[in-house]
Amino acid sequence: MDNPGTLLLRALMEMGFEGPLYPVNPKHEEILGLQCYPSILALPEAPGLVILSVPPGAVPPVVRECVEAGAGGCIVNTAGFSELGSGEGVALEREVLDAIAGSVMRVVGPNCMGIYSSRGKLATFVGQRPGDGRVACISQSGSISNFLFLLGMERGVTFSKMISSGNELDLNCADYLEYLAEDPDTEMIFAYLEQVRDARRFLDAAIRMKGKKPLLVWKAGLTEKGGRAAASHTGAVAGNGEIWEGVQRQAGILPVEDLADAADIITAFNHLPALKGRGVCVISSPGGVAVNSADMVERSGLLLPSLAESTVERLAAILPREGTGFANPVDMGFGAVIPGNLGKVIRVVAEDDSIDVIMVVGGAPASRKDDLGLMKMHSAEMREAAGEIDRPMVVIGIPSGTASPFISELCWAGIPAFLSPVAACRTLARVASYHGV
Repeated sequence: MDNPGTLLLRALMEMGFEGPLYPVNPKHEEILGLQCYPSILALPEAPGLVILSVPPGAVPPVVRECVEAGAGGCIVNTAGFSELGSGEGVALEREVLDAIAGSVMRVVGPNCMGIYSSRGKLATFVGQRPGDGRVACISQSGSISNFLFLLGMERGVTFSKMISSGNELDLNCADYLEYLAEDPDTEMIFAYLEQVRDARRFLDAAIRMKGKKPLLVWKAGLTEKGGRAAASHTGAVAGNGEIWEGVQRQAGILPVEDLADAADIITAFNHLPALKGRGVCVISSPGGVAVNSADMVERSGLLLPSLAESTVERLAAILPREGTGFANPVDMGFGAVIPGNLGKVIRVVAEDDSIDVIMVVGGAPASRKDDLGLMKMHSAEMREAAGEIDRPMVVIGIPSGTASPFISELCWAGIPAFLSPVAACRTLARVASYHGV
């Protein structure tokens, strides 16, 4: 069976949830090998958490059963509420609020995937596993949180907690932010928001954690048409773009533009130490990408310092004189084809006092045996060098599926890797701003 409720149950089982699991469905005696119960009230004990995946009209009465049974919390996976823009959907939400009025039970959703917790071994979709990550996610879109989890698996990023909050009928993003700001398992918070329902409390929580944990926010629905899309997605009321920009500045929120941007900046914060300055040295074999990288360094508000004379002399002893450049960028030309040269250049540049971050353009206009673009050789040299230098390093690959395995390999080694100079430099600039340099 692949209905939503069964998939959610399978996700919990595969995650290794350690508590008892009680399927509830009056039409079945057993689901996935577990005894099935006809109702919440028929369970042998009060559940700590109930996950509802039932038709919209059945949600209010089942929520009342949860309250009567003494459940601690309820995740309403079901859609079909205020996001429809109909009186019927709004009325159903009122019924749910009436059902929990005066009780201690809290509701996540409706129209959401629910909660992933690495420590608690809660999962929102099949394939999730516990990890030792320190990144938390609040998302009013279930798909965004799921995609981000998958992207994290490619980038060496695992999560402490993920909350797919949906329509936020009861608990909202301010509640989640207040909790995560104090959560010892969380060192960075990402949020995808279509509406901030309790704006003052959210802003206060963001200001209190300013400088303590990075808060990255992708605020959607700021245009007229985007706002309409948000209303039909989670029932959100669009915000004003200028007001939101002011909120970002006041609270030190780092803006995120889209899913790829979210993956880039989360990867950078996850792997990089605190930056000590904005001085970047670009090392590249492809000359055109080196020029593009240099342009983007300066356009992003980063610096491209000249290398010390002693550094240039040491580079000249490694690289050929023809077709190379020893300034900044360091153009390795065909010197990058010689095994070991890239690692040597990285080590030399890392000893230059003017450089805070090394930016390496991976690959070369050559191939050897089964190593297209020498990506395999360069990846190994970068990973080895990274363990021996005291400067953070980032890598720029090419936007191709051929490069993707090496991007992932580098990220899992703790080296943030990007698919373009634009992505790398915009991300580095935001990280530098957060660290006050």
